[in-house]
Amino acid sequence: MTRSRHAILGLALPLAAVLVFAVLLTFSMLRMFEMQNAMRVGAEQNMLWVLHQSEVAALRMIETAALAELGEADQDDLALRLDILASRVTLLNDGPQRRFVERIGMGGDLDRLQAILTSLKTIIDEFTQDDGPRLRNALAPFSGIFGRAANKAMIAEWDDMGGRLEASRGQLHQIIASLIGIMIAGGILAVMLVMTLRESRQRNRMLLRERDFSGLLISSSGEGILAVNRDIKCTVWNDAIAGMIGKPAEQVVGRTLSQVAGFFETAPVRIGIEQALAGITSKMAYQPLFAPDRERPLYVDLRFYPMWNDVGIVGAILFMHDASDRHAAKQREAQIRDRLEELVTERTRDLDSALQRERSAADLYRNFAAMVSHQFRTPLAVADSALQRLLRRGPRADPGEVAERAGRARSAIAGLTRLVESTLDAARLDAGQIGARRVNCDMSKIVRTVCDRLGDAAPDRHIEVSYPLLGQPIAYCDPALAEQVLENLLSNANKYAPPNTLVSVVLRIDGEWLYCDVSNSGPSLSEEDREQIFERNHRGANSVGVAGTGIGLFMARTLARMQGGDVTLQAGNEGTTFRISLPRFEEKTT
Repeated sequence: MTRSRHAILGLALPLAAVLVFAVLLTFSMLRMFEMQNAMRVGAEQNMLWVLHQSEVAALRMIETAALAELGEADQDDLALRLDILASRVTLLNDGPQRRFVERIGMGGDLDRLQAILTSLKTIIDEFTQDDGPRLRNALAPFSGIFGRAANKAMIAEWDDMGGRLEASRGQLHQIIASLIGIMIAGGILAVMLVMTLRESRQRNRMLLRERDFSGLLISSSGEGILAVNRDIKCTVWNDAIAGMIGKPAEQVVGRTLSQVAGFFETAPVRIGIEQALAGITSKMAYQPLFAPDRERPLYVDLRFYPMWNDVGIVGAILFMHDASDRHAAKQREAQIRDRLEELVTERTRDLDSALQRERSAADLYRNFAAMVSHQFRTPLAVADSALQRLLRRGPRADPGEVAERAGRARSAIAGLTRLVESTLDAARLDAGQIGARRVNCDMSKIVRTVCDRLGDAAPDRHIEVSYPLLGQPIAYCDPALAEQVLENLLSNANKYAPPNTLVSVVLRIDGEWLYCDVSNSGPSLSEEDREQIFERNHRGANSVGVAGTGIGLFMARTLARMQGGDVTLQAGNEGTTFRISLPRFEEKTT
């Protein structure tokens, strides 16, 4: 508010001084023109001389009339003098002379003289020496009237001259006062001009100091600074940005940024400069800067600002800061964070796996207890029953009956042993104690070995085996685990196959895989059993009265997947078919 008031006063005072200067100068000029006009009119109204000449003409007319009366002048001399006198009177009757004569109160006398002149013409035309006295008498009033008129004219002119002098004196006083006012206004303007020049000089010195100081700051700044005008031509280029770009200021100032380096033609930088020229401030972080003499890029932070003056935006300024160290630290931090996340994920996965194993172990123990109560009790009861009957029979039992009872007890104990073995295998699998050692295996030998062993254990069951017509059924697997998978499937098929029916094993090769289908003609599984048949300890609806733990199929699939293969239940409404899929061994050719 104070600055605005000072600015208004600083502008109003010189304007008022200039206005006063102009008004007083105009007034003085008008007064001088009036004085000039007054002096010119006074010269035109010099009536004293005219009246004097008229009086002289009248006296010469009287003198000529006297000479004519003495005979020394003729009629022509009288007519000449009369014409001169008449011209003087006529002059006094014209324009301003007539108005002056009337103003001094001599108008009537002048008319009387005009009438006398008319009568004198008749006397002169008929003049004789005897008419001399009459002519002089007629001319007598002229000199008196002209003399009084001259006196009055002189007095009037003196009065006029006095009035004009008085008026001129007043006008001179006004002009002098106006000149004094003009001098004062001029002095004020001169003082203000001097003060303005002094202030302008001080401001120029301050501006130069600020420019030098700004130049020193820009040149000594560790941050890269460049400025461009509205044509995107470089106007400022300090040493820091010269080190980043690799070009000195002499090669850059005056050129467009597109001619300086390709970095300024990248989309983010170009958009930032365009926004700054439109008045928008923006920032960017970690922009890669590739310099020709560097193997690795610099990562710089950029800040764009518009440059303003009193008219508007005149350009843009760009600050560039080398953030390579910070970027590298951030990258290392990100790598460490990623590694920590991987470790956390890995540890979480291990913990989940351990927790799952713990849960599986707990489920195993619970199921084991259930099986003990349901599955293990039956063979124990059978063996106990056979042994009790032998004890009761004692010496009365014949050798055949003893052998039958002992065989039944052994069969029950063998079934109990298989149940215990399968349960222990599942426990070893959960504990990670079973691993696959994959080699090339002839699957036909494994099938033959397992079928022979199962035939010995169940001589009443006939197993039919089919081999591929072309190619060797060589699988890339662990032979012990593959044998156990096949034995589980054949044992399962034997348990659920109706008596006196076939169990078939079909080997087939197809591209990169070897398939082994184990089928029986037992009852079809329900959809619910199909979905859960490979889950641990699941027993289907057709397992009622059949000894088992529900672990065999779970073990078969798990062991097959450990070897890169799988065990699946094939679709079909007649019988049940499980398929073992194992990768084929591909012999490398050299």
